Amino acid sequence: MLLKVREGHVLPGNIMKTMSLSLSCLIQTYSYYLLSKLDINVDNAISCNFNDDIEKTLFQISRNEDSFISSCQLYFKFVKPKELQLRNGNKAYYIPIRDEERKIISQFNGQDILYHYRNAEISRQRHVLNNKDNCLLLQLYSDDLGVVNPLMGKNATHKLTTFYFSIDDLPARLSSSLNSVYLLLLYYTKDFQDENNRRIIFAQLNQDLRNLEDDGLILPGDTVPTYFTISTLCTDNLAAHELGGFICAFNSGHCCRYCLTHHRDMKNIYKESQTLIRTAASHDLQVKQIQNVHADKSMYGISEISVLSNLPSFHPITSLPPDIMHDILEGIMPKLTSCLLHTIVSTRLCSAVQICQRINTFAYGANDKRNRPPVFKEKDIFDKRIPGKAMEKYCLFINLPFILLDFIGKVPYWFLYELLRQIWDILYSDYPRKSWLSALEQSVQEFLQLFQTIFPEQFIPKFHFLLHAARNTSKYGPLKRQMNLRYEAKHHLLKQIANRCNNFINLPCTVSRRVQLRQCYELMDENTFKSYGISGKFRERRTTSFKKIIQNALHDDHLFTYGEFSQCVKWVLVDNVKYKIGDFFVFYLLGGEEIPLFVEIKYIIRIEKEWRFIVHCYDTVIFKENLWCYEIKPSDVNLVLNKNEFLTHKAEDCYRINNEYFIHVPYRLTLVE
Repeated sequence: MLLKVREGHVLPGNIMKTMSLSLSCLIQTYSYYLLSKLDINVDNAISCNFNDDIEKTLFQISRNEDSFISSCQLYFKFVKPKELQLRNGNKAYYIPIRDEERKIISQFNGQDILYHYRNAEISRQRHVLNNKDNCLLLQLYSDDLGVVNPLMGKNATHKLTTFYFSIDDLPARLSSSLNSVYLLLLYYTKDFQDENNRRIIFAQLNQDLRNLEDDGLILPGDTVPTYFTISTLCTDNLAAHELGGFICAFNSGHCCRYCLTHHRDMKNIYKESQTLIRTAASHDLQVKQIQNVHADKSMYGISEISVLSNLPSFHPITSLPPDIMHDILEGIMPKLTSCLLHTIVSTRLCSAVQICQRINTFAYGANDKRNRPPVFKEKDIFDKRIPGKAMEKYCLFINLPFILLDFIGKVPYWFLYELLRQIWDILYSDYPRKSWLSALEQSVQEFLQLFQTIFPEQFIPKFHFLLHAARNTSKYGPLKRQMNLRYEAKHHLLKQIANRCNNFINLPCTVSRRVQLRQCYELMDENTFKSYGISGKFRERRTTSFKKIIQNALHDDHLFTYGEFSQCVKWVLVDNVKYKIGDFFVFYLLGGEEIPLFVEIKYIIRIEKEWRFIVHCYDTVIFKENLWCYEIKPSDVNLVLNKNEFLTHKAEDCYRINNEYFIHVPYRLTLVE
């Protein structure tokens, strides 16, 4: 209980004694009241001893932080962060990955988990994956975060570097949860500049990863070892260049880690075939060259050997994938959006005031509303700036056709929007086909050439990085799985812990311990990795009160017994997917063109411990290319579906405009055999 209250609400550690005293008083009051009601002497020896034992136990646990952590190690499999003493007196903290893996995998014992098959080019070239069948992939992530001491102001910002990891082979229903992201390393960013500190920080991680790859780990319930190896290291461009040993300036020189194109030539190159692609072999030769001749660093865009070069299965060329969140959601998309809005105003198609009013008053759907962009100002349009976070910029970009619907046919250069949506549909796809990559390459080439011709002053290196999108998709598989989005969401917990604990002395120690305690709390919840549904309030409804067409659909369901009451809810969370009444999902792809058919959830009922969704089917009328969405219309068909019959795991919003129904799917769908 103490762990649940403290970590569930991220309370300061010094609250423990107060909680223990209050809990002890509560138990004594309860026992006194209960014994009085039973006409038993409240001063009997058994009752007194019982209360004394509880008080003693609570005091021992909450006496100090060390005793509390010892109890968590004993009862909740707490993995204590390992302290690494650095040369400058500071400390870094490493969570032993072997112990962490054993604890995590034990949560899946007895569950039917299927690991996906890795068929990207890099995976097929990996020696450990080809020779060891029972091998799982670990995805690493690194990023910096700043924590401000509220008593000292912005000048007292503590900048920390974090390393997380997740199991790359987990199915989407588990990997989408923040509970599947685990802290691995935490240290002050300034300590990373010292070469000796780097060696100390990564020495233990290097040893553990090598043991996991060579010797494996015997997991609970197994008799043979399971092996682990690194798949990729996800991070933003600056951190990727810093960790990979590339130059960290993106406004000059050879600033692309995929090819040797110079910054001055990037604006004039629209085909990847015009570039010289970096390879692992050529990179190793270039590193040797700059070690002998330091002046050649600028020639290759390499500043030093990678600080992670000793990690097994890591190479700067093959282990640092692109991040479409930073490159597209925060780079190319807002650039194009700002250019289009500025063009609309400059051509007097619509005033800046009217554009801002349209954006600020647009009625976003129930799901899009969570990422509603911040208040848009006239200055943002004239400065060609899109405010907000990554998902807020994305929400504006996706809904821009609806916002400009009445004059969208007159918007200059709107074909650039359609081209970028076409590119994004493939890049954000869960299962991109190899046959799509040639079309992707052609679309990228056309988009870059047109954008550079129309808006030459708006070029940034992220446009050039898009040139390698098709090859990187073939190389790493779906780039959606390499996004930093869910990892960055984990930063919120670390910042919350630092601010609420209000202890800024040896901050990495405080944060790493509390993160591990929080993980113990999360693993106590039996629903953390289970598929059981968490739902809203149950309401009983007589089945005869449904419309006749729905009664007939229920009657055809083999789990339904006609004539019973139905337990209905407004929403349910199953396999980390939230279903609620009014949501739209894709449930079928029609024909060779794979046209999606949509359904709207009308009722959510529970029948014999199974969830059933009564849905209203919609017919797909046409794909509106200028809006990049489907026009749909209601049909007379109602169906009863289970969770496995939905093709998508993300609810979409349907917009009703001028008595017509429009719905956008933000990525391309395909049937997976």
